[in-house]
Amino acid sequence: MKRTYLSVFVIIFFNLGYLVHADIRLADCFGSGMVLQRDVSARLSGYADQDEKVTVRIGDQVIGQAIGAGPRRMWSITLPVFKAGSIANISVVGKNEITLTNLLAGDVWVCSGQSNMAMSLAKGPWCPYGGAQNAEHEVAAADHPRIRLFISRGKEGWSACTPEIVKKFSAAGYFFGRKLQKELDVPIGLVQAAIGGTPGEYWTPRAAREAWPGFAAELESSQKVLRELKPIFDADRKAWAERRKISLQAQKKGQPIPKAPAPQLTDEQNAMVRAAIHVETAGQGYAALIKPLTAMTVKGVIWYQGEANAARADQYAELMTHLISGWRADWGQPSLPFVIMQLVNFGGGGGTWPALRAAQQHLAETVPHTSLAVGIDIGNAKNIHPANKQDVGKRLALAALKNVYREDVVSSGPVVKSVEFSNGKATLTFDPGGKDQHLVFKSGEVSGFELAEDGIFAPASVQQSGGILTLTVDGICAPQAVRYA
Repeated sequence: MKRTYLSVFVIIFFNLGYLVHADIRLADCFGSGMVLQRDVSARLSGYADQDEKVTVRIGDQVIGQAIGAGPRRMWSITLPVFKAGSIANISVVGKNEITLTNLLAGDVWVCSGQSNMAMSLAKGPWCPYGGAQNAEHEVAAADHPRIRLFISRGKEGWSACTPEIVKKFSAAGYFFGRKLQKELDVPIGLVQAAIGGTPGEYWTPRAAREAWPGFAAELESSQKVLRELKPIFDADRKAWAERRKISLQAQKKGQPIPKAPAPQLTDEQNAMVRAAIHVETAGQGYAALIKPLTAMTVKGVIWYQGEANAARADQYAELMTHLISGWRADWGQPSLPFVIMQLVNFGGGGGTWPALRAAQQHLAETVPHTSLAVGIDIGNAKNIHPANKQDVGKRLALAALKNVYREDVVSSGPVVKSVEFSNGKATLTFDPGGKDQHLVFKSGEVSGFELAEDGIFAPASVQQSGGILTLTVDGICAPQAVRYA
């Protein structure tokens, strides 16, 4: 009897051991049709059973071997340095075999941020607020076999840029990649990892966020707010959603629109809940969409985000400094370029956005390998998702060409070089921003400048002489600060 039990146990154990063995697989960001980073020793990474031997070949040539470390730890091998162009098929062999085909070597850029980066080239159920200007024409003309597209956590994998594929892809990312591909004449891989409405904390590695002094106390306080107010916050949002639904039905039937429900929370309490959510969800977007991409080598990142952080603009530069350093550390690329899109004009000026733009400019001036693409003049005051993504992509590309590729291009408008306060005036000297450029104001009338004395700003009168502006304000005898827009 004992012998029988032992036999059954051995059979069960053997079968369980057989079941836990899994096929080798590549990290999700790898696949046929992809672009591998050119001119460097790029990584190829994946998963295999503990101690399983993994061999990587190009044709009959073995280019690397690795040992599996189980389902939670990646193996990684270093690929040969590829010049821009086509790459022969790459085979990965263990218990099973994976072959990557239709590969290109070029530059891989990650396109991340919130809704203005997620906004698709065409409007559709995949993005109701999508649709760049001239979208129908742009989609029809988007046949670029040397541009390859990938959406992090998407279902399609890597795809060549075709009208059918690109219509669901980031409009800003697409126009950025199209400009780069045209100027550099190399394959371009674009990876979209963006979610509307998300704050910078959502994209900051959790470990980097937790390293901030006081985060533990901040988290505890936020959890208390969520316990007490989140159920009421959710009930208010549900009531408003129901009212919108009923209002649409009433409009179709020509009936009166129902009265708006009275909110249970004050504006201050709503802000407290939103801030608590930002703390609680810190790092979730990074873990879900960015961390998996660190398995591969990339050229750089374009970043369009900040709308959700405008109310906390005073914290933004520090937050983004931690975000950038965290991304660079996990990628193992300490000089990974970040090209930041400045928030465009919206809402008629004022509010909290100017302070957020100032934080973005501070980042570009103080964090190495970080650039700013100016966009204050290309938005839509009445639309937080402006359709002109062509200029967004173009300006991001010009900033990359200038600061990453070191191309001799003009990527900036005039920049203040010096300010002098004397005799009741402020004198601003400008760097025009590039060869053959001049300080020119579109309207012909110089406006938007303000002078301050004792911290109180007032609109300034401006006189222009070439690249020099002289600012004065009646009643201000000793100006101490100047600001624009």
